[in-house]
Amino acid sequence: MSENATRQNGQLARNDSIYSLSNFDATSLEGTPDDMTVVDAASLRRQIIKLNRRLQLLEEENKERAKREMIMYSITVAFWLLNSWLWFRR
Repeated sequence: MSENATRQNGQLARNDSIYSLSNFDATSLEGTPDDMTVVDAASLRRQIIKLNRRLQLLEEENKERAKREMIMYSITVAFWLLNSWLWFRR
């Protein structure tokens, strides 16, 4: 759990530094406001696409996890029912 939190915090820290560098680069470039708007729109579009992909992957993983949990729950209930039945037959 702490390893995941550390990894996520490290990834978040790296993402923050990347975004701050990209913001610094965008502000240091010289250009017209229209050019900056196009650059910002393209950057936002790329970020939205990346976030959409990540969200889709997370949703798929969540569905798979729910299936695994249901299977494990069913197996556990069957195990306890079988054990109870065998115990009562004694």
